[in-house]
Amino acid sequence: MNVNWLKRWALIGSVFSEHHYSGRIATGTPAVMASAVAERCKKIKIALLGHLLPLNNPVRVAEELALLDNLTNGRLVAGFLRGTPNEDQVYTMNPSEGRGRLLEGMDLILKALTEPEPFSWEGRYYQFRTVAFWAPRLVQQPLPQVVVGTRSDDTVRYAAEHRLGLGVSFLPVEETAKITDKYRAWCEESGWTPGPDHIVYRGSIYVAETDELANQWFEGLMQSRPEPNIPMRRTVAEAIQAARTGNVFDLRGVVAGSPEGDVVGNSLGINFLGGPDTVAKQIKEFHDRCGVGVIDMPFQQNKVNHKAVLEEIELFGREVIPQIREFK
Repeated sequence: MNVNWLKRWALIGSVFSEHHYSGRIATGTPAVMASAVAERCKKIKIALLGHLLPLNNPVRVAEELALLDNLTNGRLVAGFLRGTPNEDQVYTMNPSEGRGRLLEGMDLILKALTEPEPFSWEGRYYQFRTVAFWAPRLVQQPLPQVVVGTRSDDTVRYAAEHRLGLGVSFLPVEETAKITDKYRAWCEESGWTPGPDHIVYRGSIYVAETDELANQWFEGLMQSRPEPNIPMRRTVAEAIQAARTGNVFDLRGVVAGSPEGDVVGNSLGINFLGGPDTVAKQIKEFHDRCGVGVIDMPFQQNKVNHKAVLEEIELFGREVIPQIREFK
């Protein structure tokens, strides 16, 4: 990362997410990297999108968030994620408990951040005789902006009922709209109307000077893609479902598939592709159809070196951001 580019092109924030055993995202503890960037960038938002709650102690997460909100003088955005089944293996977490741990963990964190007095907690997954929160109180009261990254109805409803933001990642427009439509409807049922800043979309991007150059890069990427193999995400999901129901899962019965089965959007998971005008139109479609007001875009793609990534960010800041600011 070159933080000077964040400041130079007026990008409003930098995002840090927790991932494990990933060759591309080496942030097992996102708060560490967030602290380093916050020290060098004094104005942009610092977004943790986010902690994988089933793998973490919720009280520890609350302490980190409170400290970061103070270190950034109120620039923190917090995010909570379920994580993917393969990441459950990192800490040998039972995948069937993931959703429940996420929901209970969010309850505990929100109470720890807002309750001024010590309290006890006796939940299904977490038990604390005393939660005495000695971290510094939040700068942003009563809470910083909180985003729940999810596609599941129960968690989308949780975000709506607790007046939290919603994060959706890597889905195409219409699939994203199905989720955001439910979210906005459940927000209305809960007595409030979310604004554009409450809906965050994360999608991969490759922007070039022209559509032709972007398509040339993409064609090269298509030609170098891996050969058909086992579709990892589907295979892991089916194995977990078999374990839940007590059935036998036989890997030998899995039909080899192509890597496209593990991504969404176009065949290699690039959600925004083209020259500046085309990319701006693609972003506007998410804004108009899904109500997205915040976009989180990883610029680092396969076969794009660091110098080229910085050139992309510069082009995006110069040619795309001015168009985004005109969205109504």
